[in-house]
Amino acid sequence: MPHLAPLHILQPPGEVAHPKGTAALLAASPRHARIHVGAHFAGAACLTPLLAAPKVRSYLLLPAGDALTLAQVREGREHAKEVHFILLDGTWRKAYRMLHSNPALLGLPRITLGTMAGQYSIRKKPFPEALSTLEAGYHLLSQWEGEPERFAPLMNLFTQLNRQWHDFAQGRRA
Repeated sequence: MPHLAPLHILQPPGEVAHPKGTAALLAASPRHARIHVGAHFAGAACLTPLLAAPKVRSYLLLPAGDALTLAQVREGREHAKEVHFILLDGTWRKAYRMLHSNPALLGLPRITLGTMAGQYSIRKKPFPEALSTLEAGYHLLSQWEGEPERFAPLMNLFTQLNRQWHDFAQGRRA
């Protein structure tokens, strides 16, 4: 599925084979999405050149008081700057740890998607608006490109994953 802004998903090693993880589903669908596995990305070949590229502006998707909306990013977009989005995968605790272990990430401008209830019902959420990596990627691409129907297959995958886990937990096999 083609899209304009590349997604870089930073994933802690412990999440790679997690059966309830959604990062692999997100990375397998859009054309310009990649998973980078690690805990420390200082000097990493996947991140350092990206952050140093003069024609690229990277944004970290992370709710914060000073986070920009996508409309603000679009309005303030510098001429000839390519936009890349970075998502942190894993539990909120792991994502927070990864953020604070990587000074380059701390210095990135943050973006927010606004308030929406997460539908991820098979893992513990620290607050109702917490989104899975797949949900975050879907909403990010849908809002950035203004075509939610084009990215609907991502949410269909997500719904199917949730349903399969609930069926399994209740003893029903698909």
